[in-house]
Amino acid sequence: MKSLLPQKYHSYIYIFSLIILVVGLPLSKFLISLSQIIMISNWLLEGGLKEKFRVFFRNRPALILSSLLVLHFIGLMYTTDFSYATRDIRIKIPLFILPLIISTSGIVTEKVKHLVLKFLVAAVAVSTIISTLILTDVIHREISDVRYVSIFTSHIRMALLICVAIFCCAWFFKHPLENRWRYIYAGAVAWFLLFLVLVESMTGFSALLITAVTFGICRLTRVKSPRIKLLTLGIGLLLTGLGGYCFYSAYQKSAVVDNVDVSRLDKFTSLGNPYKHERITPGSPTENGHYVWIYYSEEELKHSWNKRSDYDYNWKDMRGNVIRYTLMRFLASKGLRKDGEGLSKLTDEEIRAIEKGIANVDYMSPLKGRISEIIWELRVYNNSGEVNGHSITQRFEYWKAACSIISKNPLIGVGTGDVQSAFDRQYEESRSPLSREWRLRSHNQYLTIAVTFGFIGLAWFIFTLIYPALKLGRFSDFLYLSFFVIAAVSFLTEDTLETQVGVTFFAFLNSFLLFTPGRKE
Repeated sequence: MKSLLPQKYHSYIYIFSLIILVVGLPLSKFLISLSQIIMISNWLLEGGLKEKFRVFFRNRPALILSSLLVLHFIGLMYTTDFSYATRDIRIKIPLFILPLIISTSGIVTEKVKHLVLKFLVAAVAVSTIISTLILTDVIHREISDVRYVSIFTSHIRMALLICVAIFCCAWFFKHPLENRWRYIYAGAVAWFLLFLVLVESMTGFSALLITAVTFGICRLTRVKSPRIKLLTLGIGLLLTGLGGYCFYSAYQKSAVVDNVDVSRLDKFTSLGNPYKHERITPGSPTENGHYVWIYYSEEELKHSWNKRSDYDYNWKDMRGNVIRYTLMRFLASKGLRKDGEGLSKLTDEEIRAIEKGIANVDYMSPLKGRISEIIWELRVYNNSGEVNGHSITQRFEYWKAACSIISKNPLIGVGTGDVQSAFDRQYEESRSPLSREWRLRSHNQYLTIAVTFGFIGLAWFIFTLIYPALKLGRFSDFLYLSFFVIAAVSFLTEDTLETQVGVTFFAFLNSFLLFTPGRKE
């Protein structure tokens, strides 16, 4: 079949679809879908399908990359929940479509490659600006957590896109054709880093740090001087040790608690109302070293709270926790008594923070608050095993359940459609402490693949990640290596390939950076 349009128009449409896709990644799921519809339609109407498929089947890296979707079809042979499997395959169609189209659509010029990546950076910047306007209440929108100011896609996916945008800016910064825009790219990097601090994105900073370390190691292997190698290695180990020590020290500091003798505590508030003091045990809840359930006068605190907030004392805060408990923890974190006098010492800003579900005064500080929250989660998990609603320690339960499922189905897994049902059964069998609303999948892409397809499928998945880049020599390419490390890191703590944005993020950037190396015009 021959095209009715000149070839150059199909090229324009293809480039247009690429731009729509990268704009949609941080801004619109609709644009993501629309771009792929345009891309597929243009590819078909362009004609030459026989030649395109011939090129595709001769392109071993593209075949290997797209085989990940084929693996999901194989998993249908031994699944029982075809409804779930069909939905899963529909989400993952880009794993096949994007490598097919991008690898058979001709060579993209360096100018076009720059254009597409610039639109990606610009779209990410627009998304972060909108999120900042929401965060500063210029655009009014109720948010329960600073990490959820990203309204177009999940904060995790947004963090990954920001990381990619940062390395794109770094690449442009050192590119000889982009000299006049160098300060713009440097400013963009500074803004993206600041935004990650504002939204307390540990995922973003972890991906950036590991990617930077990867580049450092790559550069180190090229250095010939043993002294420089030892010096660089020593500095790296020192910084790593200092970081670990600081985190450990913060954890230990949080474990140092007040020395309290309950029998000697005051019995009445300044208003004459009785205090309650719960018996202190080794696992009693504390905030910043202060016990939560001492010095509290329920009725007095309730009366004082309801005078200052529109959120009733017995209602839930924006994160779904009862205000009473959030308030108790917050007052304890400041070393205040849980009575009218203690409440009177809170600022209006702190009252609003409690309404949003912020349970510790330290959590109000960007990044430091997130680190403090993680430490608190680990300490609670260590003391009581409580995990519900705690994003970090819940993952321990997810991973534990995933490993148990894999041990029962080690070779070929449970099949494409039975992943969630397998997790549900495992949670019941193990009497998991997770409540039903938190009984999710593994939040680790490698474990999810192993649960679905067993160790055979996991081995193939890792092969599809590594072989194409090795074959095409892309691990020496700055842009591709940065993307690859960011994606690989995200797989450790997220099911990146289980959502529309996540799978498109991976399938598009992987294919685009693999099969469009660019050439000078």
